[in-house]
Amino acid sequence: MTDRRTATATIMGTVISVAAPGGTDPGLFATAVDAAFAGLRQADEVFSPFKPDSPVSRIRDGRLALAGLGTHPDGGRIREILAVCASLKAQSAGAFDAWAVGDPPVFDPCGAVKGWAAEQASATLSAHGLTGHALGAGGDVRVRGGSEEEPWRVGITDPHTPGQILAVAELPDGAVATSGTAERGVHIWDPRSGSPASHLVQVTVIGPSLTWADGYATAAMALGSQAYGWLTALAERTAYQALTVDHEAGIWWTPGMAGHVPALRGHPAAVGGG
Repeated sequence: MTDRRTATATIMGTVISVAAPGGTDPGLFATAVDAAFAGLRQADEVFSPFKPDSPVSRIRDGRLALAGLGTHPDGGRIREILAVCASLKAQSAGAFDAWAVGDPPVFDPCGAVKGWAAEQASATLSAHGLTGHALGAGGDVRVRGGSEEEPWRVGITDPHTPGQILAVAELPDGAVATSGTAERGVHIWDPRSGSPASHLVQVTVIGPSLTWADGYATAAMALGSQAYGWLTALAERTAYQALTVDHEAGIWWTPGMAGHVPALRGHPAAVGGG
């Protein structure tokens, strides 16, 4: 899709962008985007660990007990994020643990919040009539309303060559989440060892929901050398496919990833390190 209407804003510490077909009614576009951006700003107020009085900060330092979420105005959304974090921890055998992030380990659900919030924002755009759109949040993208004949095209960055595209994913509807060290350095920790996750440079996950694609990409980074087997099993039991890049610029992908990335078709998946 080349003819587009676009909008951007800086929210949650990253650039949020929305693109829609150029023929979209400008009033509908503006109303939908305003609502989506407002929802993201509200999510930042609730979940940011950098705001000292946010509910997440209050949970972290003990001022807000989990038992009190039932009467908290944001309790429902907080419990939803806690449930996502608990599921990711269980699915990754502890490699994703929102209660043990960093050194010293602290409560920080950011690894699940951005994808979840962007997925919510995409739903808001659709609810306001913007059924065809691409919403970008840093390295994560949620697209809706494309077609097999005219899919959305999402670039996957090359972590070893700044500013360059490693591959392009094509999908009419779905999510592309990329987690890595290229822009922010090593910032994901393996809570099982209490050390930075540095085996992989980048993981990209594609699937139906940005909530889970983002969480799975983060978990895979933390899993390091164990990510290959874990991502393979994930692809076999779910609709989520993955591509990884290591320090030697070696690329590995699950077999179904070629269905989303034309450049991979006809090439056997590289053998991973596990």
